[in-house]
Amino acid sequence: MFTKEELDEIKKAINIVDFIGRYVNLQKAGSSYRGLCPFHNDNDPSFYVHPQRGFYHCFGCGEKGDLISFYQKIESISFSEAIRRLADLAGIQIKIDNGESEYDRYTSVLTKLSGLYSRELFENRNLTILEYLVNERKISESTIREFQLGYSPDDGTFGAVVVSKLSVDEKTLINMGVAYRRGGSLKDRFEGRLIVPISNESGRVVGFGGRLASGDQGPKYINSPETRYFQKNRLLFNLSRARGVIKELDYAVIVEGYFDAMALYQAGIVNVTGLLGTALTEGHLRILGNYTKNLLFFLDSDSAGQTASLRSIDLAERMDFSTAVAMVKGAKDPAELFVLKGSQGVNDALSMSIPGSIFRVEFYSRKLDLSLPQAKKHLIEYLKPYVESFSSSGNLSAREMTFRALSEKTGFSEDELVRFTKKESRELDRLDHRTTITLRNKDILRVYLQYPPLRSRAARQLELLEPKKEFRELLRGMKKGLELEELLDLVDGEFGRELIELASSCIDQGTALRIIDSTGEYMNRRLVEEQIAEIDRRLSTLEDEEAKAALLIRRIELRRLLDKRKRGGD
Repeated sequence: MFTKEELDEIKKAINIVDFIGRYVNLQKAGSSYRGLCPFHNDNDPSFYVHPQRGFYHCFGCGEKGDLISFYQKIESISFSEAIRRLADLAGIQIKIDNGESEYDRYTSVLTKLSGLYSRELFENRNLTILEYLVNERKISESTIREFQLGYSPDDGTFGAVVVSKLSVDEKTLINMGVAYRRGGSLKDRFEGRLIVPISNESGRVVGFGGRLASGDQGPKYINSPETRYFQKNRLLFNLSRARGVIKELDYAVIVEGYFDAMALYQAGIVNVTGLLGTALTEGHLRILGNYTKNLLFFLDSDSAGQTASLRSIDLAERMDFSTAVAMVKGAKDPAELFVLKGSQGVNDALSMSIPGSIFRVEFYSRKLDLSLPQAKKHLIEYLKPYVESFSSSGNLSAREMTFRALSEKTGFSEDELVRFTKKESRELDRLDHRTTITLRNKDILRVYLQYPPLRSRAARQLELLEPKKEFRELLRGMKKGLELEELLDLVDGEFGRELIELASSCIDQGTALRIIDSTGEYMNRRLVEEQIAEIDRRLSTLEDEEAKAALLIRRIELRRLLDKRKRGGD
């Protein structure tokens, strides 16, 4: 059926470790690789892959074989089907006998159906859909043809047309997930929708995506139902086109859906691949790992999209990928960004991407008011497990970038952060009492040293916070607006070193303004609290009932004012 030369060519073309690694998390073990066996309940890794000899062996259940037998077993397919699919993957032409495999029939029918959908769009010139794609999505006709986009009419007759033109029975179409029965007639699942063919890694059509063309009858987007060959947790849109470029450029751009992928493709970003309505999975990553270990996530700008980016980089880092994140600004997703700002806008966003470890610091920082010491403590605690993980895995680059970003956000030096992450969390609670400068005063000094227009406010606030004796000379210099070099002459060596660190740990202008504003609010509350405390002291000694009543009224007014400010009122 297949010659030995053909089988050997397939085995040589596909790295057995990379391929089995799509299904099993393999770790290097001497000259071999080991992992948990996928064929039995394995708790202690007993499954070994030997790349030099091209075979696998499980010492737990006894399963063994080569690349082809592994694929047969893991996918529950025949020998001939395994050969056909592996040959597709390797890009090798083999002689096929007259016997058509289930896989061949499945992909052949869907490929022909894709052609029918495409002809329905172009030959019948469905102008509504074409105008939507060209005018609203800014996708050229050549790109529409490249992705073989099509249309399924909503006239209720297309199901019967498909059966006739494809020469298939109704049961086959239903099993393939493209049709269903309703009211005694066969209905196209994608009726009234713009059709996006979805191919597997080898370029064979295995399913469809459909977007409503008009109206609101049903969900806006649907995909084919799960089948043996259409599994969203192991499929990536556009990978068959992108994989060669991904390997050449050594990185992949990951987007959320097919319109995002087509928009980037139109913008000249060919190494793009899209998820299909599901979160990034280990299966996706094992497939991508055959082409690159560098991923750039370009997901939606809303909260869900940013949370998905965080989950994706967490998972990817655990599987030893390097990650970066591009931010969509001024649009809800990459497709809309392309419509609004064109290829230049997309390329600008990608060029300004940030490493995943820095994105993680930014993500957690947005939820905190970092002008408050407690918020800084929380941020460090959030990120401590990541730092420990980077240290244990040897990912020193991610560890260093995390410390650098964390230093910028909190104002602590990188050395301080390194020391803190080696200690129990309760150490940070006592940090105010151990250092020469309290956290709040550190923030104010940082603002003074980095933003000259805010110096007078910073100096006034520091004075009102009743600093220690060692601040007196420094305050005199700050009131004069002295520069760092001049201030160093007014303090001792230890204090001076802290000032230098504060001047070099940068904060952005927005954070500086929040520090000054929140400190002013803090001082206002303190003044009110002190007035209440003074009234309480006087009440304990006063005998004049009229004077007591006046003080009690004043105390009530002050308490109301204090409560209102704590709730965020004026």
